Amino acid sequence: MLPVPEKKTAAAELFRDRHFFSAAAFSDIRDARAAVAVPNPQAQPPASRRALILRYHRLLFSARDDPCAFDETLSFTWHDAFRPHLKHAAASLRFEKAALVFNVGAAASRIAAAHSRATEEGVRAACGEFQRAAGAFRAVGEMMEEEAAATVDMNSQASAMLERLMLAQAQECCFERALAGGKSPAVCSKVARQAALYYEEAYAALVAPPLQNHFERSWVSQVQLKTALFNAEACYRHAIDLHEKTEIGEEIARLQVGINAIVDTKRTARGAPGPLYDYASRLEQDMNKSLETAKEENYRVYLFRIPAATSLAPLPAASLVRSASLSEILEAKTENSTQSP
Repeated sequence: MLPVPEKKTAAAELFRDRHFFSAAAFSDIRDARAAVAVPNPQAQPPASRRALILRYHRLLFSARDDPCAFDETLSFTWHDAFRPHLKHAAASLRFEKAALVFNVGAAASRIAAAHSRATEEGVRAACGEFQRAAGAFRAVGEMMEEEAAATVDMNSQASAMLERLMLAQAQECCFERALAGGKSPAVCSKVARQAALYYEEAYAALVAPPLQNHFERSWVSQVQLKTALFNAEACYRHAIDLHEKTEIGEEIARLQVGINAIVDTKRTARGAPGPLYDYASRLEQDMNKSLETAKEENYRVYLFRIPAATSLAPLPAASLVRSASLSEILEAKTENSTQSP
């Protein structure tokens, strides 16, 4: 899974004028800002980071007005999460809040990626955190609509891409649950197909301006490979269902489509983690075995016509995830809101 790194911020002497805050919050808000502005936020446990960020975010709402509108020396500086040498400074409390929400999403993605998905509980927890991360990045895009400029990681295209990527990873968790729970091949195919669609949308954004060349090649390759893998999984599970219905002709066509997706992508997706390539190879082997069996049965018994890949209807998909609302994100509830596949 792909966690999102946090944005770093420069320490600053902030909120010198007590006029904008209640007396009780004035010292707390400066201390909270200092706790957020550490040199290496990735070194801290993500749950602890989220708690610090949320505390500061809540304190910001005690402001009666935007101090930036009255203090021309006050501005907030944040670095790009993916290209830290790039930074943006703005005299805007909205920009500060948007950067904090971005980091809440980043922390949620780190928490999700750290969960062991070997158990039902771990898969549920990871799925819920990825949905919170998705909602956070969507909120960042909405909050930044009124801002004149920012680093690339906070523009509308990046926010939408990160939301789709987090939803893809949450949907992937649902696919794992569906398999572990013994759901039917038809159900598993629909869940896998939706994961592929989410990954496909994220990949399309990653290889187009303005995001093109902004993210590490390993990120792009991993999203590209997962797009192919879940399209192949959808074909494979659908083919199993077709075999049970003795629709051997379409089964053969679907298996060929899935195998081709894996083979073609493995040639171009360089830099993804080794275990992901191993997964792709195992899936390819399983599909080839099924293809050989289906071809032999068709030759010996059924003699069905094999439809062309271009004539196949798109596979049905079923989304089991959603982007969390901003209120859910800021409350950081521990319970999992994932729907069951």
